[in-house]
Amino acid sequence: MNFLSGLDEDLKTILVAQVRNIWTHTSTAIEGNSLTLSETAFVLEEGLTVRGKPLRDHQEIFGHARAIDLVYGLLSAKSIREEDLFSLHKAVLSESVMDIFKPVGKWKNQPNYTNIIGVDGKQHIREYPAPLCIPLLMSQWLQRLNDALSADTLIYADLHLDFVTIHPFFDGNGRLARLISNLPVLRSGLPPIIVPTEKKLEYLRIISDYQSTIPGLESLKDLDSLPKNEERQRFADLCRDFHEPTLSLLKEARKIQEKRIIS
Repeated sequence: MNFLSGLDEDLKTILVAQVRNIWTHTSTAIEGNSLTLSETAFVLEEGLTVRGKPLRDHQEIFGHARAIDLVYGLLSAKSIREEDLFSLHKAVLSESVMDIFKPVGKWKNQPNYTNIIGVDGKQHIREYPAPLCIPLLMSQWLQRLNDALSADTLIYADLHLDFVTIHPFFDGNGRLARLISNLPVLRSGLPPIIVPTEKKLEYLRIISDYQSTIPGLESLKDLDSLPKNEERQRFADLCRDFHEPTLSLLKEARKIQEKRIIS
């Protein structure tokens, strides 16, 4: 990974663990995982469980950390394929029970929905793109990802927002988006962008606000028809702020490296 260049091996090891810990903690916490950052680090570094915390939460932590390793392994790939996304999905949902209506490592085969609060202040049901639309939409999405692997890191926001809007899996879409959309970021030599837990509400609200601007979302068939609007720009602006946690970790490691060189 290029963001580790110039660091001694011990600093590389520590930084990789720090990034893994915070990336895993924040992404799983957004989905309701109860482990704190310190507990996440303990579980991953010691391989032990935290008393009183659900087994499912531990499985999610290990699964996400495994998925991070898979993402790193894709950095040298010439292109990313459906099968790579399916492998990531299997890692992220390693705790799931086999269910033909909730396939793991395959596109969803049933419609999926979520509850939203509309501009009228009332609750409504949002339906994501239908299962029959997913293969074409994700083919377009993968093409954009592969085109972006050497592009500016700002493509992260577009990839991320489009992925969660397509919602191609029955579950795990947010975690997958926060993982795979970082490939161009990592390929450019920067550490991953993470969504801080304290920004969860703002992050989810902006995504929902954007999806509310898409007429007939359930029948979406072409990514080019997605609106380029104020809500989309708000999400891009928010994502730029999300880079600070891992950039700070990298900055601290480089300061220690510089002290070693001087001394």
